[in-house]
Amino acid sequence: MITIYLTLAAGLLVLVKGADIMISAASRIAKILKVPDFVVGLFIVAMGTSAPEAAIGIFSGIQGTNLLTLGDVMGSSIVNITVILGLTALIFPIEVDSRVPRRELLLSVLIQTVLAIMIVTSGTLSRLESAILLAGMFLFVGYIAVKTNQASEHEKPDTVFEDDVFEYLEDQEVLVETSDDVPEEVRVPEEIRVAEEVRVPEEIRVPEQAEEEKAESMKKQAVLFFLGLAGLVGGAIFAVNSAVKIAHSLGWSEEFIGLTVIAFGTSLPELVACLVAALKKKEDIAVGNIIGSNILNILFVLGVSGLLHPIRVAGPDIFFDMLAMIGASVLLMVPTYLYGKVSKRTGFVFISYYIIYMAIKVSRYLTP
Repeated sequence: MITIYLTLAAGLLVLVKGADIMISAASRIAKILKVPDFVVGLFIVAMGTSAPEAAIGIFSGIQGTNLLTLGDVMGSSIVNITVILGLTALIFPIEVDSRVPRRELLLSVLIQTVLAIMIVTSGTLSRLESAILLAGMFLFVGYIAVKTNQASEHEKPDTVFEDDVFEYLEDQEVLVETSDDVPEEVRVPEEIRVAEEVRVPEEIRVPEQAEEEKAESMKKQAVLFFLGLAGLVGGAIFAVNSAVKIAHSLGWSEEFIGLTVIAFGTSLPELVACLVAALKKKEDIAVGNIIGSNILNILFVLGVSGLLHPIRVAGPDIFFDMLAMIGASVLLMVPTYLYGKVSKRTGFVFISYYIIYMAIKVSRYLTP
C-alpha cells in the first residue's frame, strides 16, 4: 500500500514539472509565431491536457465500455470550470480581456447543447452522431487556423517588443543590462518604453540569418513542449491509476470511481497547467486551456470513442449531468462578459457550484 502512495506522490511531482516546462515552451512558441496566448491555450495546450481523456476514450471505445468516457467528459467539463478555474482564481485572480473568449465560450455552450440533444432524445450516441462530432473537430481546427492567421496579420512587421531589442544587442555582444546601457543611437524613448513597444531602427534591423535562429528556437521550444507534455500526461496516468487503486481498496464502486476519481484525475493536467499559467501571468493561456479542453473532449474524445462503439445511456441522471455541464459554462460567461476577470469571490462561487453538484450526485448514489 505504501508503494501506491509513493507512486501517487511521484506522479504528482512529474505532473507539476511537466506543466511548468510545457507552459514556458508554449508561451515562447506563441511569441515566435506572433500568436495570442489565448489561441495557444485554446488549442495547443488544450490538446495536450486533453490527452488523458483521449486515451481513456479510445481504449474504452475499443473495449465497448465507453459509458465511462461519457461520464469522464461530462465530469471533466464541470471540474475544469468550477474546480480548476475556481481554485486558480482563489490563488491568482485571473484577468482576462472580456472580448477574447466570448465566441469560444458561446461555441462551447453550443457544442454541449448539441451533445445533450443527441443523447437525451435517443438515449444513444450513435456512430453517425459521433462522426458529426468529429466533423465539428475539423471545423474547429479550421477556425483556429483562421484566428491564428488573423492574429499574425495584425502584427506590425517592423515592430518588436523592447525585450527583443535587448536580446538582439546581447547576441551582438553589446553589454546591455538596463535601459541606460543601450547605445545612444538605439536608445528607446521613455514614452515608447512605457508602452512596451519600440520600432526597430534600420541600423539594428534583425538580419536574415535571424530567421534561421528563429527556426532553431522554434524546434527547441517544440521539443521542450512535448517533453513537458509527456511529463504532464505520464504524471497524470500514474496519479490516476494510484488513486483508482486506493479507491478500490476503500470499497468504492466503478460508477462512483468514474464520477469522482477518473473525472477529477483526468483533469489534473488542466489544473496544474492553469495554476502554472496563472503564476507566470499567462491568464489567457489558463482560460483558453479550459475552454479548449471542454470543446476537444466532446468533439474529439467522444467523437472517436462513439465511432468505435456507440454509447448507450441508461438512467435519468444523464439529463441532470448535462444541465450541470452546460450550467457551468454559462456560469463562466457572467464574470468574463461583465468584468473581464475571474475574481476570488467568483472562484468561491465556482467551487460552491461543484460542491452542491457533488452533494446531489453522492446523495443519489447512496440512496437505494
